Amino acid sequence: MKILTVEETQAVLKEDHLDQVQAVGLARKEASEALFYAWHAHPTHQILFARKGTTQVEGEAGRHLLPAGHALWIPAQMRHRTMIRNLDGVSLFLAPEEVETGCRSIRAFPVSPLIQEMLFYALRWSEGVGDPEPLAKSFLQTLVLLLQEAIQAAGQQNFVLPKARSPSLQRGMDAALLDPGAASLAIVLREAGMSERSFRRYFDKETGMNWQQWITQARLFHAATSLAQGESVTQVAAESGYASQSAFAKAFTRLLGCSPARFRSQSG
Repeated sequence: MKILTVEETQAVLKEDHLDQVQAVGLARKEASEALFYAWHAHPTHQILFARKGTTQVEGEAGRHLLPAGHALWIPAQMRHRTMIRNLDGVSLFLAPEEVETGCRSIRAFPVSPLIQEMLFYALRWSEGVGDPEPLAKSFLQTLVLLLQEAIQAAGQQNFVLPKARSPSLQRGMDAALLDPGAASLAIVLREAGMSERSFRRYFDKETGMNWQQWITQARLFHAATSLAQGESVTQVAAESGYASQSAFAKAFTRLLGCSPARFRSQSG
């Protein structure tokens, strides 16, 4: 994976004209190679869609998983960093005055086949849409209306792994994320420098989840990334800390809405 510095990330944004607001918006095909963009923000709203592959976007609230067939809504001026792996996807950048969803945070939502086709069709305006182009403006305005409806209908999704405000808690959580399948509470407590009682109390308060719920979700996020890279379900289940493949499949399906095998075939 190529990890971009802040300077390299800003250079990419400038080269692709993403450092300025377009009259209506522009569409951009996402790179298929594995890339990790540094922290940045756009003056525009971003819709990031994944037809295949897997992506994770980290924002102020936590890490957001973008499964195939879904899109992420990233509001204008929202700081985030993006990890892309073998993605077949597209981003749509829209001037803030063109969109009103009522959603002020990053949110995942499912995308209908119609919207999928329209997002890729919008690539014909990859240089941006200006005032003299009535067809482009009409097309994008229709697409925006459909996206607004999809975002509002989706409500809250479970594809987010919360972060903590406390540096001590976050140190422990970061240690767990290095290898979620092997992570234990003992390892996390040592890295956080906290007693189990204090850790559990503050963890629940700051993340809205208990430790077991959080580490289970972290393992499933890791599993989704591995499956999208073509690893076998059996191998991923073991690497994710599951003793049985059936228990893994049940937990994965509960979170992602489909079986690991189906997710692997859709993402590859």
